[in-house]
Amino acid sequence: MRLHQTLEKYLPLIGNMLIPAAIFAYGLFDFLLQEEFDYADSQVCHGFFFGLAVVNFVILLYFNQGRLLFFNMVIVLSYILLNRLKVLFGSDYTNTAWFANLVFFLFLNMLIFYHIHSRKFLGKTSLLLLVLIIFEYIIAEQLSRHGWAISFYCWGINICPAVLVSILCFMSLYHAIRDGKLTDYNIFFASLCVFFGVYYSNNHQGLSMFYALSQFIIGIDIIYNLVYHYYYDGITELYSRKSYQHQSAHFPQKYCLGIISIDGYDKLLKNIGTKAVNSTVKMISRIISQNNPGDTVYRYDDDEFVIFYKKLDKKESFARLDEIRRLIAGLSFAYSSAQKPLKLTVSCSVAEKRRSDLNATEVLSRADAAMRKTLKFSHNVTSQG
Repeated sequence: MRLHQTLEKYLPLIGNMLIPAAIFAYGLFDFLLQEEFDYADSQVCHGFFFGLAVVNFVILLYFNQGRLLFFNMVIVLSYILLNRLKVLFGSDYTNTAWFANLVFFLFLNMLIFYHIHSRKFLGKTSLLLLVLIIFEYIIAEQLSRHGWAISFYCWGINICPAVLVSILCFMSLYHAIRDGKLTDYNIFFASLCVFFGVYYSNNHQGLSMFYALSQFIIGIDIIYNLVYHYYYDGITELYSRKSYQHQSAHFPQKYCLGIISIDGYDKLLKNIGTKAVNSTVKMISRIISQNNPGDTVYRYDDDEFVIFYKKLDKKESFARLDEIRRLIAGLSFAYSSAQKPLKLTVSCSVAEKRRSDLNATEVLSRADAAMRKTLKFSHNVTSQG
């Protein structure tokens, strides 16, 4: 039994790790096992890197994903500057202050952008982060011109960037194991690729190949997140509205649809802010899921959940919804240890599929109309459509 529980817990984590780990391992062994490297191969990797970097940048910019865009931006910028240092200083460039400062700020920024909250790229915070990057590289340039390097060597290893990349890898791996998210695994292995690219940067093949692999891994993460966020809500990890629209076309002939709406959502958003509201919505979603085992729950709107009751009739669905309503009304939600627990209520409604209904839209509209009619007079109620 213990072995079964252990495997059940850790096998999904291994599955998420498999693709980025295989890409990194392939690149590492291919590099270490080859005795000679063809210059043409390094040029192919060079072009592959820039091609993937442009594609990743355009996708991230289009979908306004600031966190990963900044993370990837410093990687691309470091690759360009490393190649520039090679041209300026030749084979001895790794011994210059320019190289030491570039590597330090590379891993410092990767660590910073890994820990910033997921936010949109177009905004005031992004402008401040851009100014921060420019300011950092101005400092690095001035230090390098005077021959000063941010470095501390021990046993021939520059400890400063080594500590930074170790923290980054440890934190991303820790979050990956704790949360099981593919993004953390991808960042862990992309960071290792960048580290090996810098470490073997005096080799044309090593620099271009490892950096190209980092873009490949980041590209996989981008595609995964686009697909995931199409079908799932990013905050609650429930099915999204788009999933409902896709799946509702295949609902059976007999079913019920329930709606759960958070009372006073707009006022709540104004009073406690987006972050606290998201935390509260996440707690409410867990309560709904735990009290509807075997039923499909969708986050249909910011303040609404839709439940597909396949095996329950209207009376049973109503009882299940009313139980959730009373449970939430009796709880206090602590979204922050520094704030007073919050009292919330929800209103619910349910409608059953009729023979005259052409599709799920008519069933949901009937449930929604019953709720809106009730909400004109009261909240914290359960109604039938």
